[in-house]
Amino acid sequence: MKELDVHGKLVATDVTTASPAFQQADVGRLVPGVGRIEYIPAILDVVREEGIGLLVPLTDLDLRSLARQRDRFAAVGCTVMIGSEKAITLCRDKARMNAILDRANLATIKTFTLSEFRTHPFYPCFVKPVRGSASVGAGLIRNEKDLRAHIATFGDLLLVQEYVPGQEYTIDVYRARDGVVRCLVPRQRLLVRSGEVQKGVTVRDEALMEATVKLASLLEDLWGVFCCQCRRDGNDAPPRFFEINPRFGGGMPLSVASGTNFPLYLLQEVLGLPITARLGAFKENMLMLRYDEAIFVNVDDPSSLPGFKRPHFR
Repeated sequence: MKELDVHGKLVATDVTTASPAFQQADVGRLVPGVGRIEYIPAILDVVREEGIGLLVPLTDLDLRSLARQRDRFAAVGCTVMIGSEKAITLCRDKARMNAILDRANLATIKTFTLSEFRTHPFYPCFVKPVRGSASVGAGLIRNEKDLRAHIATFGDLLLVQEYVPGQEYTIDVYRARDGVVRCLVPRQRLLVRSGEVQKGVTVRDEALMEATVKLASLLEDLWGVFCCQCRRDGNDAPPRFFEINPRFGGGMPLSVASGTNFPLYLLQEVLGLPITARLGAFKENMLMLRYDEAIFVNVDDPSSLPGFKRPHFR
């Protein structure tokens, strides 16, 4: 906003005041949990009361709800950075996405439901929850014993994928409302913790970039910032896509540090300004080394904090 000489404020929402985002934003607003019927009305109230012009989802939890209700936000002057419900559903439906990738001659990682897998089991394989986030419940399974133990811990609502060794990449993408990819940055994941990249490096790989542009053209009206994930077994192998996250990726700050300012481009488009992004204009071999940082604040009543009586684990 400062770069564009735009005056405004950053408003964060959370279910608790014990929120690091509340300490960084200009305003913090409490809202009900995503799964509650009051969630969307509460967000709409925040939009009206704070005069919000742009709403940016940062987790997977409310994407379908926001896509379904985006016209209600538009009616009160707020743009939601999201595609249609159809586009979001496509990103979340692994089987349908794989079929589309096959038709586009893009390599995929074969994905099965648990019941399909049981008819023709194979090991090693990779499993993940049908609905999940932050890699909770995802893991490499080497045999039937591992699978039984995994199901006992996380339940049987699982997807099973063939295991592809080698490098893993996340590609941050900005796709404008006209469907054109304005910029993208591939980053290789070197160390991952709880689904978030801790160490990563930007790479300039033309084959990977071309495949991502082709993939983005298949994603209905998805627009704004999102990220695609793929694996490849060696630099000469084709990238095999397995995930599309229709939101900012957790490692996106690395792409910004490499010279591709995704938040800036989003603001430019929403404000009707020229988008200054350029395809391929990023610094390669930019290494990110993440570490935990703490925020310290005084509280009046510690007993009101979530986790006070019983700690929360994620």
